[in-house]
Amino acid sequence: MFFGRKKKQKPDPRRPKGVSMENIQAPSDRIVRKVPELRVEYRRVAGNRKYQQDDLYVSAKCKKLAFNKKTRVMAVVCDGMGGMADGGRASSTAIKMMAQAFQKVEREPELDIPRFFQQGIYAIDRTIAGFPKEDGKGSGTTMAACIAEDNRLYWASVGDSRIYIIRGTQIQQVTKDHNYGLRLEQMKAAGRITEEEVTAARHKEALISFLGMGNVSLMDINTAPFEMQFGDVIMICSDGITKTLPDAQIRKIITAEEVKLEKKAEALITAATRMNTHSQDNTSVVLICYREKDIRENS
Repeated sequence: MFFGRKKKQKPDPRRPKGVSMENIQAPSDRIVRKVPELRVEYRRVAGNRKYQQDDLYVSAKCKKLAFNKKTRVMAVVCDGMGGMADGGRASSTAIKMMAQAFQKVEREPELDIPRFFQQGIYAIDRTIAGFPKEDGKGSGTTMAACIAEDNRLYWASVGDSRIYIIRGTQIQQVTKDHNYGLRLEQMKAAGRITEEEVTAARHKEALISFLGMGNVSLMDINTAPFEMQFGDVIMICSDGITKTLPDAQIRKIITAEEVKLEKKAEALITAATRMNTHSQDNTSVVLICYREKDIRENS
C-alpha cells in the first residue's frame, strides 16, 4: 500500500518555472569567510584653555574591508602649537589638506601609503610656513596619522602627538616625540653627554620638528606595514592625554572588558581632565579597533 503510485503534487507557486530544486543551494552550503572590520571612535575637548587648537579627521567610523578591492580608513590628530600665532588655523589647515588628499586616493587599487604621507607632510609644512607672520611669530602644528588597509597599518607623525598599539595587555608607543629630549638621548647614546646632564637639561619638551617649519625633515613613517590582529586597538592622541595619563592607566582603560569603544574614548578624556583640572590642555583621542566578521558567500 505504501509502495504504490505516488500522488501527483501540485506545482509550488513560490518556485520559479524551469528551476530544479537540485540547483538551489541551502544556506548551509555557503562558504563562510572572515571580513576585516574597523571600528573608530574619537573625542575632543578644549580642556580649560581659551582656544581649541586641536583638530582631527576620521574617514569612517565603521567599515568592513572588502576582499575584491582595497578599502582604506584614515585617522589624523593635529595639535596646533599654542605658543605660536594662530595654532588653531595651522591644525585645521593640516587636517583639511590631509582629508582632501586622502579622498582623492581612497579607492585607488594601488597606493604607496608611506609616499602619500611624506608628500602630504612636505605640502602641509610649506603651506603653514607661508602663513603671514604676526609680530614675527609663525604658526605650527604636530600631526599623527594612520591609514589601515585591510589588516595592514601604516602611520606617520611629526612633533609629539603619539600613536600607540594596544594588543592584549601590552601597550607600545610606535612614534617618537620630536623634541629636545630626543636630541639629548641621542647625544647620550653617542657618549657625548651623561645621564646626569640629560636629567638636568631644561626645555626637554620643546619641539624640534613640526609642520610649519618650512624645512621639516624629522618625521616617523613606517615603510613596512604593521599587521593587525583581532582585538588590536590603535590609539592616536595629542599630548593632552600623554602628558597627563601614564601608559599603565591608558592600558587599563582600553583593555577594560565589556566596555564599548566609545566609552573607552570618553573615559580617556574624562580621566585626563580630572587628573589635571588646573591646566588641562586641549585633548584629542582616536581609537581604532580591528576585528573580523563572518560572512557567507555562495560556493
